[in-house]
Amino acid sequence: MKKSLVLSVVASTMMMAGGDIAAVEPVVAEIAPVAALSGDFGTALKNGKFTAKTRAFYFDRSFDKPGVDNATALTAGGIFKYVSGDYHGLSFGLAYYGSHRLGNIFTRDEGKGTSILGRSGEDLAFLGEAFLQYDMGNTMFKVGRQQLNTPLMQNHDLRILPSVYEAAIIRNKDIADTMLEVGYVKRYSGFTSKDNRFNDYNTKWGEDGLAYFSFSNGSVENLTVRGQYIKALADTAKDGSAVTVEDYKYFDAKYALPFGDKTYIKGQYGGNAYANGDDSTLVGAKLGTTLFDMVDVAVLYDQISDNAFKAVESGPMYSDWQQGYGNYEASTAMGGQMVVRPMDGLSLKVGYVDVAADEGNVRDDFTEFNFDGKYTINDYSKIRVRYSIKDQTDSSDREDRDDFRIIYYMNF
Repeated sequence: MKKSLVLSVVASTMMMAGGDIAAVEPVVAEIAPVAALSGDFGTALKNGKFTAKTRAFYFDRSFDKPGVDNATALTAGGIFKYVSGDYHGLSFGLAYYGSHRLGNIFTRDEGKGTSILGRSGEDLAFLGEAFLQYDMGNTMFKVGRQQLNTPLMQNHDLRILPSVYEAAIIRNKDIADTMLEVGYVKRYSGFTSKDNRFNDYNTKWGEDGLAYFSFSNGSVENLTVRGQYIKALADTAKDGSAVTVEDYKYFDAKYALPFGDKTYIKGQYGGNAYANGDDSTLVGAKLGTTLFDMVDVAVLYDQISDNAFKAVESGPMYSDWQQGYGNYEASTAMGGQMVVRPMDGLSLKVGYVDVAADEGNVRDDFTEFNFDGKYTINDYSKIRVRYSIKDQTDSSDREDRDDFRIIYYMNF
């Protein structure tokens, strides 16, 4: 009954939105840069830009294990942001982040575990971004609360709010078709910002935080590469305990093959250096093409060896569609995916992966089916429906689960 009511609410919202279908990217667009100004500071403020990235989000997670409560919530919220105009190269940004329960259809207790509300089912409301930026030619300096976009440290925008970092970064594009970035990160808002604050993760990252170098390059025809190296600046936490992971590394490449329609091959490599224990290694490959100019198909493979592979906050593995933030046990994964675009503004994606854990591991030993449907209503709104079935092979701390999500986006 509750699911039917939620579906009715979303359907009514779509009808009210109306408009013609227009093809847009499924990911929420980044804020367009404001034009450079040469006037005084008041002019820079006047020429700033307000944006709103809002969402209504219904999430239902059903566990197939006696005694484990399901997680269900219906919320609305998003990001309300102001970015000033340019003042002699300087600009700043402020953004409110919020997720608020809609009505009394579901209780606060039911909202726990959805990651679209707080850990106790409370609303989320905080200053998610507060940064100062300086642009000089092809170099950008940015310090403060901000979203990051690197292979192993990104916003991981899976729910209603992304992950955000307290960081200082320098990005340079002087070299043609190349982006270089160095950064320092001390705190962040956690997975989907559900902790409602910026935490010091010194027990994981060390008492001095993380430093990183990231790059991307597309100067070779048909080839794009990117990578990242992250280093814990201290080997102990504030309490003197040892930090488990000393560094994080990742590299991937994509090559457009000279046959078929948009045919490509991708490869990835990653790993961690452990303070006490074997280092981890990740290798993966993906092969894909497009059929009839409307169907994308791909097969994929990933293997983690020797120890658990850890990212700071992202899901770089080709075989990972759900987690993307925790440790991954030594395992081998194989799968495939297909995206069908039957009409402008509509895409339907299905995927399947089989993850087999190495002997002695039980966490990452499962199969998963995933459906992701996206429909563009007009140039400012779209709807997305996701459904997944995850069957755990044999685990004492993991449960079989079905996830169902409906997300309605409105951006201004």
